[in-house]
Amino acid sequence: MSVVLGLDIGKQKTGIAKADSLGIVIKPLKTIKTIDLFLELETLMQDFVIEKLVIGEPINFQEGNNDNFVFIQTIIEKLKKQFSHLEISSINESFTSKEASEILKQQGIKINKDNKSLVDMYAAAIILEQYFLHTN
Repeated sequence: MSVVLGLDIGKQKTGIAKADSLGIVIKPLKTIKTIDLFLELETLMQDFVIEKLVIGEPINFQEGNNDNFVFIQTIIEKLKKQFSHLEISSINESFTSKEASEILKQQGIKINKDNKSLVDMYAAAIILEQYFLHTN
């Protein structure tokens, strides 16, 4: 069965989540250094049949596009070139990190420097949830 990967790309770290192709089961997967993103995707392609990448775009409608938006757009263009066989979609990821922090807090997990990477992978899972809500 194929999977869809959600990516919460930041300048330093990238959260990764996976879902089945219908978006029924969505799971946070891992957080990696953004510099390792392309290598990590190659590795994940050995483990899974990846159907699509869904990437969160930091769109702030009040302030216009910011530096993070430009950074993500550059990464998306590079991903499209290197992984031209994959469908690549994007969705507004505004507030996903805040929402992820709230979910973790509700689960009794206190965010600190040792487990901050949980926020990134949970944000990636929220990106997938939002994507499937808007496409199904």
